[in-house]
Amino acid sequence: MVHSPTNLKNHFFTIDLLKSITVQIIILHHLSNYGEISYSARELWPVFFEWLGNYGRFAVQIFLVMGGYLAIKNISTQVSSRGLFITIFNRYLRLVPSYFTALLITILCASIARYFNYQLYMGQPETIWQILSHLLLLQQILGFESISLGVWYVSIDWQLYVFFAIIFFLLKSYKWSILLLSVFMLAAFTYFSQKVEFEDYFIYFIGIYGLGMIAFLWDDDLHKPTQIIAKILFIAFGVIIFSSVLFDLSIKNVLAYAIASLLVWRGKKPYKQSSIKWAKYLVWISQRSYCAFLLHFSFILLGNTLYFLLDLHNSKLAILMMVIIMISSWIAAHFLYQRIEFPARKFQIR
Repeated sequence: MVHSPTNLKNHFFTIDLLKSITVQIIILHHLSNYGEISYSARELWPVFFEWLGNYGRFAVQIFLVMGGYLAIKNISTQVSSRGLFITIFNRYLRLVPSYFTALLITILCASIARYFNYQLYMGQPETIWQILSHLLLLQQILGFESISLGVWYVSIDWQLYVFFAIIFFLLKSYKWSILLLSVFMLAAFTYFSQKVEFEDYFIYFIGIYGLGMIAFLWDDDLHKPTQIIAKILFIAFGVIIFSSVLFDLSIKNVLAYAIASLLVWRGKKPYKQSSIKWAKYLVWISQRSYCAFLLHFSFILLGNTLYFLLDLHNSKLAILMMVIIMISSWIAAHFLYQRIEFPARKFQIR
């Protein structure tokens, strides 16, 4: 389902472009690290796949910044009109239908992959408690192994959204909410994000997520007094992040600040009239990026299983298999979006 150009009024070019590129990098990052296909592909293009394998994961920082940027207006609107619990429940309903459907598909694909060629990255057979922990979005906190790559991000996004929703519900103000948020951001940048033991909790990522929120408020004309505070905070966190570079280079924080700066500059810019003809294709990719993110590991499992069964062991064929996996992921993402994600929106509490 390709949306007509008239829907572009609800989309922003920079957001759609970032989502479309970032999800491709994440898929390639996982293709570069898992299964026999990745080993064969590295033989042909070692530098490229080594770079993707090591640094592709930083693309998640882009998702986190955009998550905060897009969430803050939604949270304030929802909390003000519907209250805290309905806001949180609506967010859960927004995330989980596609997420849980993709998990069930991954469980099936993992079972097939284990049957023919078990590898450690496929994990052990899933248990009912493990599945339930994923349904609650608490799998890491409860100590269960992730069923699929990337599901940890959904859990973290859920925690971050709920955390700020609680702050806004209690303070009822952008100004005071963002000031309190900045305290947690400072704690994250200077301490929590430096400790691996906090990676399963929102506090590890709140600094990056908060940058997106502050970037949104930088030029939010509906809350003029908050603009000044947001600009001061944004510049202050820039000083903190870049002064840290002088001592301990943090690529993820620098990347996050760069993306937040891009959103300050271009985040709310609409599509140009001259781009209407091709913009629908970028919107198509952007809309299905969440589904592709959720589903691609299933096709990595199936692709590597087929590669093993056919005994290919050829670098060029490995590259071809990667292309097939990516195309298959997007085809499946289209149907997941059409059949589950988009229809599920009608179940939101209005």
